[in-house]
Amino acid sequence: MISVIQSKQVYDPRGMTWDYWCALMSELFAANQLGTVPEENWTTWADALSGIGRFDGAPDSRLFSTWQDWAFALNNALRR
Repeated sequence: MISVIQSKQVYDPRGMTWDYWCALMSELFAANQLGTVPEENWTTWADALSGIGRFDGAPDSRLFSTWQDWAFALNNALRR
């Protein structure tokens, strides 16, 4: 029997630029073909990440004014 461990790892966004964090996350979840987007479109990208079905309890991007706050909340939600 083969078991698959689904990682809920995400990168801590503190001290990172959007471009760097988005690229790391896109690479981590390359199979989902998220790609990267400019920072002004972070909510669209966040919704796509939340929609891949690997993050139970992913926060709604509309509740955050910055991508950093949303990404930090995502990290916290995944640690529960």
